[in-house]
Amino acid sequence: GGVAKFDGIIWTTYDTKNSEMPDDEVLAVAADGDIIWIGTWGLMKFDGTNWTEYNESNSPLPYNRIYTLAVDGNDNLWIGTYGSGLAEFDGANWTIYNSVNSGLPHDLVNSLAIEGSNKWIGTWGGLAQFDGSNWTRYDTSNSGLPDNWVFAVAIDNSDNIWSGTGLGGLGAYREGGVRIRCHQVRRPTGRRRP
Repeated sequence: GGVAKFDGIIWTTYDTKNSEMPDDEVLAVAADGDIIWIGTWGLMKFDGTNWTEYNESNSPLPYNRIYTLAVDGNDNLWIGTYGSGLAEFDGANWTIYNSVNSGLPHDLVNSLAIEGSNKWIGTWGGLAQFDGSNWTRYDTSNSGLPDNWVFAVAIDNSDNIWSGTGLGGLGAYREGGVRIRCHQVRRPTGRRRP
């Protein structure tokens, strides 16, 4: 477990035995220049020498279980949590978004992709687009999203939004919610949502 760095020749692993990591389970990593952000049971910042830990006890982080991280063009860190929504951290100030105070469809955030000012957020309740002011929700009732359980989000060079879902397969959409194509994946029998 832990987080590994490969410099092209040597692999270096950082874990609870040789670093200040609070846990060896790592679900998310994001780079902001020379700063590495690590999502584990808490949020770790590593500058190559020093470690800084952010958690529910010492910061406004809404939940220690972090599933996804992304850095926007203004060097703000976006943090998706397992059940307590989304946090934005500019290095000093925290803004918390959840299903009660924003357009976030669900508080379990699985994935993030950022394109310009748009943040695309994959949740257990569908996909959300946030431009910094306005929220747009996409789900199976108002779009071609194949399943509301969105595990992965990516944006390609043609500005297509790709969504990997838990049970509905892969969906691809053009900006504005126009469906390009949708691929249903045959699932093994007996597989159910947790």
